[in-house]
Amino acid sequence: MKYEIKFNQININECKAVEGKTVVEFLQLFKVSKKNIHTLFEDKRVKLNHEIASRESIIKKEDSITIQLPKEEIDYACDNQSAQIVYEDDFVLIAHKDAGIIVHDEKSKLGTLANQVATYYAQTNQNLPVRYIHRLDEETEGLVFFSKISLFQPWFDEELKEKKVKRFYYAIVEGEMKIGKKQTICKPIGRNRHDAKKMIIASSGKEAITKIQCINSKNGLSLIQCELETGRTHQIRVHLSSIGYPIVNDEYYGTKTDKWKGMGLYAYKLEWHEIFTHEKRVITDPYLKELDYFK
Repeated sequence: MKYEIKFNQININECKAVEGKTVVEFLQLFKVSKKNIHTLFEDKRVKLNHEIASRESIIKKEDSITIQLPKEEIDYACDNQSAQIVYEDDFVLIAHKDAGIIVHDEKSKLGTLANQVATYYAQTNQNLPVRYIHRLDEETEGLVFFSKISLFQPWFDEELKEKKVKRFYYAIVEGEMKIGKKQTICKPIGRNRHDAKKMIIASSGKEAITKIQCINSKNGLSLIQCELETGRTHQIRVHLSSIGYPIVNDEYYGTKTDKWKGMGLYAYKLEWHEIFTHEKRVITDPYLKELDYFK
């Protein structure tokens, strides 16, 4: 399928992939919520070949579908600093998060990445709600994925849940692992009953899977590439510590060291497929200059 967004509406053409489906089945395919589907038809904001569509209208391969998007507004307070944008298209925004800030807090508060994204939207005249698809720990630096159109946020949520949005991290750990070594860590993670801020390996915890590979080792440190198969709190930090390679300067699961500045965990790459064209996108973070140490 091909699409164009113009005058606050999406025009979708070349519908062979959804031929024979009803218009409501088409919307369900892209995870539009029941509430939003009801509102779209109630307000007559879905058209098939420029005519108001019913829920039961059947799509043919040569048809065009038009969805009038709801009017939206920026819903987080704007900060005095704009987000560093790594990638942007009609549906997706990828922002760089510095270490030391959180992804979001209450919408009226300041100092979060969500506030910075709100500022960017305001500066670029985009009246869009701030919708993050995943989060990073406060001391983790790197890429965060945002959905620009809230109607389709559930689609991206589902893509993440089904591991179709792939997240890759670099971890700087204590100890020199053999370069090239690969390992899949499958250890369940649960809450530490003695410290609510910490997680632990626990047989009663939730399934957690992390794939790792050592990229380089140098001066008592190793650069480890990590791919998340699940998204548990502190997953990479807990898993690496559990195999004897704690992340440097991790206050919960490692030790303080002068060998590296800050906690050595970086969300450096995201992969996903576009919602209508299904084209693959691979984005890496150009702001992680400290990793040049291992080149």
